[in-house]
Amino acid sequence: PRRQRAMTVSSVVLPPVPADHEYCVVARLNDSLGRRNRWLVFGLLAATSLGLALAFAVAGAWMVLPYSALEMVLLACAFAWFERRTGDWQRVVIAGDRVVVDEALGRRCERREFNRYWLRVELEPAAPGQAPRVFLRGGGASWEFGRALPGPERLAIARELRRRTGRRQA
Repeated sequence: PRRQRAMTVSSVVLPPVPADHEYCVVARLNDSLGRRNRWLVFGLLAATSLGLALAFAVAGAWMVLPYSALEMVLLACAFAWFERRTGDWQRVVIAGDRVVVDEALGRRCERREFNRYWLRVELEPAAPGQAPRVFLRGGGASWEFGRALPGPERLAIARELRRRTGRRQA
């Protein structure tokens, strides 16, 4: 028997895929800066903002300083929120007569298995000007896939899943 190893995507370690898989796709957010550079950018923004606020405070406009500090606190919260989301991922694996969907959001990991031949891949309209959302449905369960993907990629994966599951849906 073949040994399965965990799959690594960037700094995230995904659980191993079934040995007999024929299709696997992973969706995750684009983290183009990386942790170190993201916080370097934050430091540069903070230094610039607080430096300008100090210059205004010395010139007599001291009320600029608390607003600059508040701005940096809010920006730090936004950076920290994004930092927690960089490890989120979704994966769809087709193996034999099963479709296995794994998802990690924050510290919560979930797995759902669908019967390949009963699975429906459905598109639901999103907000105007955005690509439709992709749902995998079967056996009374529903799972949204591809939230982190751009619209065209999401639609391409939906077409491929439909093709591989053998179901023709409208």
